[in-house]
Amino acid sequence: MRVNPAYISIGTNRSSSCSACTSNGLLAFGAGKLVALWDTESSQGVCETLPGHKGQITTLKLLGNDQFISGDTVGEIRVWGQKDDKWICEQKWSAHEGSSISAIGTGKDLVLTGGSDGSIKVWKWNKGKGEVGMSLEEIQKIQIKGKLPLDIELTYLPGSNSPILAVGATDRLIRIYTLSPAGNFVHSLSLEGHEDWVRCLSFTSYPSSSDATKEDLLLASGSHDNFVRLWRVSQIEAQEPREEKSSEEGLDLLDEFERRLNGEGSGQISTKAHVMAVQDGDQSLRYNITLEALLIGHESSLTNIHWSPPSTTSSPLLLSTAADNSLIMWVPSSLSTSTDGIWVPEHRFGAIGGRGLAFYGAIWGKDGESVMAGGWNGGWERWVKSDEGWEVRSGVNGHYGDVQSIAWDPRGEYLISVGSDQTSRIHAESSIPSSSTSRWAEIARPQIHGYDMTDIAFISPLRFVSGADEKVARVFDAPEGFVESLRTLGVSEGSRNEEGSRPKGATVPPLGLSNRALQKAPAAEEAIEKHGQNEAIISISHTLTSLPTEEELATSTLWPEIEKIYGHGYELVCVASSQSGDLIATASKATNAEYAGIRVISTKNWEIFGDVLNGHSLTVTRIVFSQDDQFILTCSRDRGWRIFETSDKGYTLLAKDEKAHSRMVLDATWAKTEENGKSCLFATASRDKTVKIWIPSEEDRSQWIAADTIKFTEATTAVDIISYQDSYLLAVGTETGSISIHSLKQVEDKVESKELISLESSISHVAPVNRLAWRWKGDRVQLASCSDDRSVRVFDVEV
Repeated sequence: MRVNPAYISIGTNRSSSCSACTSNGLLAFGAGKLVALWDTESSQGVCETLPGHKGQITTLKLLGNDQFISGDTVGEIRVWGQKDDKWICEQKWSAHEGSSISAIGTGKDLVLTGGSDGSIKVWKWNKGKGEVGMSLEEIQKIQIKGKLPLDIELTYLPGSNSPILAVGATDRLIRIYTLSPAGNFVHSLSLEGHEDWVRCLSFTSYPSSSDATKEDLLLASGSHDNFVRLWRVSQIEAQEPREEKSSEEGLDLLDEFERRLNGEGSGQISTKAHVMAVQDGDQSLRYNITLEALLIGHESSLTNIHWSPPSTTSSPLLLSTAADNSLIMWVPSSLSTSTDGIWVPEHRFGAIGGRGLAFYGAIWGKDGESVMAGGWNGGWERWVKSDEGWEVRSGVNGHYGDVQSIAWDPRGEYLISVGSDQTSRIHAESSIPSSSTSRWAEIARPQIHGYDMTDIAFISPLRFVSGADEKVARVFDAPEGFVESLRTLGVSEGSRNEEGSRPKGATVPPLGLSNRALQKAPAAEEAIEKHGQNEAIISISHTLTSLPTEEELATSTLWPEIEKIYGHGYELVCVASSQSGDLIATASKATNAEYAGIRVISTKNWEIFGDVLNGHSLTVTRIVFSQDDQFILTCSRDRGWRIFETSDKGYTLLAKDEKAHSRMVLDATWAKTEENGKSCLFATASRDKTVKIWIPSEEDRSQWIAADTIKFTEATTAVDIISYQDSYLLAVGTETGSISIHSLKQVEDKVESKELISLESSISHVAPVNRLAWRWKGDRVQLASCSDDRSVRVFDVEV
C-alpha cells in the first residue's frame, strides 16, 4: 500500500517575524507547532509540513539562503536544512528553557536568541563539528533589564568585518551593540524616537549620501506607534575635516573612544548624529547613526518590515505590514536621486482602515517580483508584478485553530471542515480550464461565526448543518454563486440543474450571528446600516473563474442561514445527518443522563421526530446513521455505545453495551456490505488505546459482540471504514496524530484485521486526530483527516 499527501491546508501563526522566503521562492512559515513549506513559484499550495517543535512556533528566519531557523514557546530552537532533497531538522537545542523564544537573529557564524526571560543569548555556530555537521556554543548572555526582546537583526558595518547588532524590545529604544576587543557584544548606544514598543527591524546596504561609490547601512524599524523610522549608519572617514567641532568636543570624542576600546561607557555622544567607535582588527573605526526618514502611512501598529532582495538594477525597497490590514511598499521619492531621504508609499495592498484583521509577514518573493503577507485569519495573500502593475493572486489558506470535524458532501466532490477558529471552510480539487493541472484549494467560507465550532454534516450537496459552542444548531443553504462556481472551477458537473432561485448571498447584521439571505445585490446608492464602529457585512456570492483570494473568501462566500434548531440545554458537541437528508440528529455536553439525550429533527418541518433518544449518562461524542438509515449508532464518554432502530414513531433503543471499553469512547463508524447495503459491522475507538470491531450475534441485531480488538500504543480518537473489493479499509487516528490503515475481512462470526500501513510522521499530524473520512475518487480512494494541529489533509491511497 502507498499513501501520498494530495492536499495540506493549514493557517499561519499570528506572529511577527514568523516567516521567511528563499531566493528560489520557497516560503516557510510557522503553522501551530509545524513549519509549513509553500513553493510560491508552483501552482500548488503547501507542499510539506515539518514536525518536531513541542510548542507553538513564535519566530522563523532564514539562516543563509538554504536553511531556516525557528523558535517556539517552550524555548527550543531548531535549524532546518535539506538532505537528499528532504527537509530535516539538522540541529536543535533548548536556548531559553522555561521561556518562550521571542526573537532570533542570524549572522555568518552566529545565532542570537531572545527569550521571554528578558535575555539575549549569543551562540557560536561551528561547522564541521557535532553529530550532524555543526555544533553550537553559548558565548554570551545579554540582559536587557526586564524588557522583552521583540526582534533582533545582525549585520556587518560598512567597510569592515565588525558586526552591528540592533535589538527592538518592549520599550521605545532601539539598542545598538557592537563587538568589543574582547570579542563580546557591548551596548554602544540607544536610538530614541519611537513612542511605543519596537516590534520589527531590518538592515540593508544603501548608497552613501556623501559618496555614491560607497555604501552605508539603512536600518528600518517598525513600532506600535504606527510609524516606520529609517536610520542611516555611515562611516566617519579618518581624514574627514573636523573644523566645525570645537577642541573640547574633539577631546570628548577621544575620551569616549578610549573608554569604548576598554569596553566601557555608553558610546552615545550628544551631537546631531549618534557616534560610536568600533575596533575592526587593528583598525579603529568610527560610525554615526542618523535618522534618515519617518514613514507615515499605517493606521495601526507595525507587525513586520523587510527590505527587498539585493538587485543591481534598483535601490532597495521597503515592505511593511501593520495591524490595520495593510501592506505598503515604500520607495525613495526619486530613484534617480535616491539619497534625498524622502520616501513615499508607491503601492498599497490590503485594506487601509480594515476591521482590525492584521497582516503579518511582509515577505518578498523570488527576485522581488511578488509580495506576500499572512493574515489574521490564517491565510496568505499574494501579489505578483506584471506589466499593468501588481495583480492579486490566490495564496494558501487554512484554519488558525483546532480543526474539530470534516465531512465529504454526499456526492463526494468536496470537503467541508469546521474549527475552533469559528469558521467553516469548503475545500475542493479544482480543474480550471486555463490551468493545465488540477489543484486543491479552499473555495468557500460559508460560515464565519461568533462561537467555536464543533461539528458539521451535509444534509444534501448544497445544504449542511453545523454545531458550535452554543445551544443552537444552524442550517445553511448554498447561494447562487457557489453553485455556478462548482462548474466554472471544474469541481462538479452535476450542479447545473440545481441552480435557479437561490439567494444572491448573505448579510450579517451588526453584532449578529445569523447569515440572512440576500435576494438581490444592494444598489450603490443604498446606505449600509451602521452602529458606531460596527456595520452590516454584505456578502454577494460571485461566480468564480479562478481560485479565490483570502479577501474573497472572507467577504463574498458566506452561505445564508435558513433554519435554527433549538432544544438542548447545553452547548452542542456533535451533529449528524441521515443518508437521505430527511433527518438531523444532535447531542450536547452532558454530565448526567438528563442532558445526554439525542434529538432527531425532521428536515421537512424542522420539528422533533419521535422522542429524545435516551440511554447515555455522559456527553455523546459521535452520532452516525447507518447506510440505509435504519439504525443510529452513538458512542459516549460513559464508555458505552447504543444502537437505535427506526420505526414509524421515531427511533427506539435496539442494542447497547454500557462497558464496551474501559475508557471513554471517542468515535464510532458504520460499515456496509456491497450486497444489500445493510449495516452489519461497526467500529469504536477509545481512550483505552483500542479499536473494537463489532458484528451482530443475533439476526435481529439486538446483540453485538466484539469480533476483533486492535491494540495501539496511544489513545485512539478517530475511525472510519470504507468497503474495498471483498473487504474493508479501516483508518485509525490517535491522540499523538498518527494515522494507520488496516484491512478488515469478515469470515462468518469473526473479523480478521491486518495493518497495511502506518503513515510516516513527516506527512501525518502532530496532535490528536479529530475525524477521518473516506471517499471514492474514480477507481481509487482518498482519506481526509483533521486534527488539533490546525491542519486538514487529504491522502491518495493506493492498495
